[in-house]
Amino acid sequence: MLRCPVLPRPGLLATFLLGFTQLGAQLGAPFGSMDLRLINPGLPMARVGTPYLPGPLLIESSGRCPVGATGIRLVDGGLPAGLSLNGAGYLQGTPSQPGRFGFTVELRNGCSRALEQLVLEVGVAPMLWVSAPALTFSCERGGPPPEPQRVMVFGNQPGLAYQMTAAGAPWLEIRPRRGTLPPPGSALESDAVDLFVHPEKLDSGVYHATVHTFAFGANAAASTTVHLTVKPAGTGWDAIRTMPMPEPPPPTNSIPIVIVPPAVLQPPPPTAPKPIRRKPTAAAKPPQPKPITVPITRSRVVPVPKVTLPEASKGPSKLLGEPETLKPGKPIPPQKKGAVEH
Repeated sequence: MLRCPVLPRPGLLATFLLGFTQLGAQLGAPFGSMDLRLINPGLPMARVGTPYLPGPLLIESSGRCPVGATGIRLVDGGLPAGLSLNGAGYLQGTPSQPGRFGFTVELRNGCSRALEQLVLEVGVAPMLWVSAPALTFSCERGGPPPEPQRVMVFGNQPGLAYQMTAAGAPWLEIRPRRGTLPPPGSALESDAVDLFVHPEKLDSGVYHATVHTFAFGANAAASTTVHLTVKPAGTGWDAIRTMPMPEPPPPTNSIPIVIVPPAVLQPPPPTAPKPIRRKPTAAAKPPQPKPITVPITRSRVVPVPKVTLPEASKGPSKLLGEPETLKPGKPIPPQKKGAVEH
């Protein structure tokens, strides 16, 4: 009688191979082709001060290892300050420093392991600011619209694209020059934006609007408040001059006011005038009469007729004395002053 050898059942062989595979995995030696790799090795850019949530790192395997689940851990390099990596492949946190960071992660399952190198770039968050935080427009209803006003937009990243919106203000028009900041190396530092107001369909009153300036990835938006005053038709300086002034309300708690008369000013005491000192001067001389000058003219001597006195009067006069007889040849003496000249 022939006897056939007893072969082991198929289940026993599979069990034997499975145990051998687990032993190899525990010893760290891969069994067969068990390659692991990352599906998304490229990491999106992070921003300083902005929470970073890119999603998990996905691991792809051949699926030939039925033992254990896949995992990931950091083995070399360093992450930016504020970020961490957990076993499920999530990078989470808020980076606090900018730069370019390279690090190595280990991918592992129950059968094998693999290494992947990653690079994460952390940049500064875009920042925008405007030159005018508030603008004021004024016009009359039915009149011409006010002149446009300009706002300058600045930022910390050259060439950054930005947007400006004003929700709920159809009467406000925004016209940016380029819509982006000047490129690197440009002589300009900002972009110009003109704001136009169209009050044709507005009633009289005061209107307000807020213009928000923002960019992708920016932490906060810059804002500009716009105020528009629409006056009634025909108002101007005449209406302002004729506007009634409000009367002040009466005081609730009246306090008597005592008016004190001002003090009477007393005249200063009389003082003796100070003597005026004069310099001594020479005694004034009395005026001297001017000498009488008689002009010298040609004159002639008029002979006086001889007067004969009566006999009784002949002889020497007691008053005149003896008459003077002229001698022949003796010149006639000059006449005394007072004589008549001809």
